[in-house]
Amino acid sequence: MPGDPPKFPAEELRAVARDDREAHRHIDALHRELGSDHPTREAIDEHVGALRKRAPIGAIVANWFDDPRTQIFINEIVQAGL
Repeated sequence: MPGDPPKFPAEELRAVARDDREAHRHIDALHRELGSDHPTREAIDEHVGALRKRAPIGAIVANWFDDPRTQIFINEIVQAGL
């Protein structure tokens, strides 16, 4: 069973994204991918990369994603989904 990562900051990201529909699309897709039965690293990286390009959303997602606990968790769920 994977350990507990830092909580995905979905609500904070949504609040900062305001009317940015593309950002909301990536936030929702990333959130779904993290909870998927078969998450892929490629899909996670795609959504994180898109969100990193949007200030100030980029800083929030980077702080969450770059945390070593998040990286360990993502590696565990991706491997478990195989």
